[in-house]
Amino acid sequence: MRNNQQKSILIIGGGLAGITLAHQLLNRNQLVTLIDDGKNASTRVAAGLVNPLVFRRTTLSWRAAEFLKEGWEFYKELEKKLNTTLVEPIRIKRVFPSSQERDEWTKKEDLVEFKSHLLKIPSSSNGQSYGIVKSGYVVHSENFYIKNHQYFDDLGILKREAFDYSSYSPSESCYQGIVYDHVVFCCGYRVFENPFFKDCQVKPTKGQMLIIRHEGLPETESLHLKCFVFPMGNKMFRVGATYEWDNVSLRPTKKAKETLLAHLTHLTKTLPVVVSQPVGIRPTTMDRRPVLGSHPIFENTHIFNGLGAKGYLMAPTMAKEMMLYLLDNRAIAKEYSITRHQTL
Repeated sequence: MRNNQQKSILIIGGGLAGITLAHQLLNRNQLVTLIDDGKNASTRVAAGLVNPLVFRRTTLSWRAAEFLKEGWEFYKELEKKLNTTLVEPIRIKRVFPSSQERDEWTKKEDLVEFKSHLLKIPSSSNGQSYGIVKSGYVVHSENFYIKNHQYFDDLGILKREAFDYSSYSPSESCYQGIVYDHVVFCCGYRVFENPFFKDCQVKPTKGQMLIIRHEGLPETESLHLKCFVFPMGNKMFRVGATYEWDNVSLRPTKKAKETLLAHLTHLTKTLPVVVSQPVGIRPTTMDRRPVLGSHPIFENTHIFNGLGAKGYLMAPTMAKEMMLYLLDNRAIAKEYSITRHQTL
């Protein structure tokens, strides 16, 4: 029986945003229903690599320390709940493309905010051409997606179907005859299909990767130069990723394959065996900030979107903030509020 502290919340979209928000709400004992049509084009094919650095300028990602810590704790707790392995630490090796980037790295090694992330380049290794990020980890994205959907299935809260906009009355927060306290759209790049958030400036960014077999690449660390290469086990590796803006085609292309193979030659001269070419579409924003908030007229209709290429880093904390907004009326910072996009 529903108690006074519980709200009924409908989430549309069972990708990274919808999954993490559902768990944050369930942790508060809320009544959650999740609708997903199974056409995920980002979460389950994403690399899942959580890296606190932006390599080009050797800068920390936005709120990196906070996101790293809360993300790791969230995923480890989820492992217990789902009885599976979701996340593992990984060394991230940045092969320096220039002496300037190496010098920039060296300047930042002793700064307080970088010490917990960077391994110091030994002073005796002046010729060392790489640096190590020690605080990164990888989320096994396909397992994350599959196991969470199984879990929600077992709870009886997942509806595997397409959302019917014609059956939704936003003025009453009513969908197919059921009234909800909150309705949250977590539809990723498919936000363009949503009549309530058409002014939301989330853009589709197509990404292509290669799954390769290779005998000579290291299986204990992720390599980064022109592309990333990280191990999947048994001599299998992910290589990625391309960025193709405003492209919603899920078809792999020969051009992307050739580009990734060319980038791979900066890390190894041995040709790989290409096993497959996954395609995903990231929900990105120009300012690289997610989008949280409510419709300007229909106050119980909300959006949680725009996690982009750093999704697995940001999602647990951003989902918590969305949950606090819904349940405790906690304000959403202007920096990532939907209000920065709205024109009404």
